[in-house]
Amino acid sequence: MIGRKIKQLRLAASMTQEQLAQGLGVSAQAVSKWESGTNMPDILLLPELSVIFGVSIDDLFDLTDEKRFERIDNMIFNTRHISDEEYKRQERYLLQCREKPNLADRATLLLAQLYIRRSEDLRELAKPLAREALIRMPGTKDAHNAIFDAENGAYQDWNGINHRKTIDFYKEVVEAHPEDIRNYFWLLDLLIADCRTAEAREYAERMKAVYHSYHYEIFQGYICRAEGDLSAAMDWWQKMLVLYPDKEQVLHEMGSIHAKLGRYEEAVEYYKRAMPLRSHPRFTDCEDSISQIYEIQGNIAGAIEMQKAMRAIIVEDWTAEGEAVDSVDREIARLEGLLK
Repeated sequence: MIGRKIKQLRLAASMTQEQLAQGLGVSAQAVSKWESGTNMPDILLLPELSVIFGVSIDDLFDLTDEKRFERIDNMIFNTRHISDEEYKRQERYLLQCREKPNLADRATLLLAQLYIRRSEDLRELAKPLAREALIRMPGTKDAHNAIFDAENGAYQDWNGINHRKTIDFYKEVVEAHPEDIRNYFWLLDLLIADCRTAEAREYAERMKAVYHSYHYEIFQGYICRAEGDLSAAMDWWQKMLVLYPDKEQVLHEMGSIHAKLGRYEEAVEYYKRAMPLRSHPRFTDCEDSISQIYEIQGNIAGAIEMQKAMRAIIVEDWTAEGEAVDSVDREIARLEGLLK
């Protein structure tokens, strides 16, 4: 209750009700009613209260840790811009929570996600500057590097892009939790990306022993592709289709496989076959993928149509608002600008 929190903060600041009222330009009686729960302060006074007490507006509401965690999670994933002040405030709070055994698990994950979001925000600031630098200084290697670093460019230097440290970590995770199927997924993705196919085959078999699903055929195909045998890879993926002909995830994966091979027409066909099989609430990967393919092909109108379909699903299935919707609206506006 906000009235109880105001009283707590006022007393901690050694202020009388009259002094607080004078600072806010209200009567002492109004402050008394807030603290007794008879009335609530006007919402326009909340910023002034937060300044007087030196706390955030959230702190005035005396939120539970769980509710605060929910707000931080929403801020990370559904806010376009996080101010420096807000970032530092939530960082301090999460660091404090990491010291409490009952809060440490969730706080650790949220803090990692907060740092990742911060790095993404800074990359967004870096992207246009890096591009401008290259325009200003054509042929400058450092400017090219800045663009690639900001926009996840496709470096080919093995020593800079291999995943050996992350692979070693995930091997430890698999050994510690051998029954968790998801651990194998992440490890296999890394091994295949680095063309460590012998190890990948070993872990694919271990994964199959835990739980045999369509993922086994997927990974076997990617292993063959990493070895340069596309024909064998396609055989594995066709086998997967025979075994799971009407599984949405399989059809979506076939779309991704063909998109990675530059077979865009086939990719769009598989994505569209997957779309009606999705359960609610629906994910929008299919629409997003098709939109990107259409833009690559120069079909801007088709790309816009897919973005609008994405937007409808986000609103209808997820009842989302804020950045989740705004980011799609910006993409639609960008694409519409290409038509002019």
